[in-house]
Amino acid sequence: MTTIPQTTMSGATAPTGLGATPMVSDSCQITVPDYSVLRDQNIKKINDYYNTLLSSYTKNYSDYSKQLTSNNVNDRTYASTTLKPKVSDYNSQIINLSQTMINNVNQDNDLISAQKNELTSKMAKIDSIMANIKLLKDKDNEMSILTNARQDSLNSTKTGAEDMQFTTYIYIGISILLVLLIIGLIMYLVYSNYKTPTKINNNLYKNIATNN
Repeated sequence: MTTIPQTTMSGATAPTGLGATPMVSDSCQITVPDYSVLRDQNIKKINDYYNTLLSSYTKNYSDYSKQLTSNNVNDRTYASTTLKPKVSDYNSQIINLSQTMINNVNQDNDLISAQKNELTSKMAKIDSIMANIKLLKDKDNEMSILTNARQDSLNSTKTGAEDMQFTTYIYIGISILLVLLIIGLIMYLVYSNYKTPTKINNNLYKNIATNN
């Protein structure tokens, strides 16, 4: 906020509150002022104050120069005792005003530079965050693809296992049927062999009895 020294000789009022203070309403909502309007108003105040100082300085210096070279002793005395301090005071105020404005410009430049550096730092952080988000999205997509591939592989393995289990059951069933068939065939052969000698022996006995 710019503060201009108060004048002590000219009677002109120096602008003191050049900063902008946001207005707060009863509803606690902050109303942001129009800074372009405030800037123009502040510039006008500074120019008016500077012109008032310059006009007073010019007039008093002109009077001082004339009366200092006057043939009248009272005029020269008035010039040395009254006008000279006034001219010196106005000159000091003009210098102070110029120095204050230079300091404010330098301060504004420093603030702008600091804000620029802060903005650059924040932009770098935002870029880093966005890069991390993109990396996470890419990894998430990769994980989704990998998960889907694993799920497809698991489903394929599960289907293959079910098919293999079904085929195994069929082979087991066929093996059991073959075993039963072989057992039946063996039993049939054993039973057939058992009946055939008995029948031969009976026929032999009948032939012997007939011969006798």
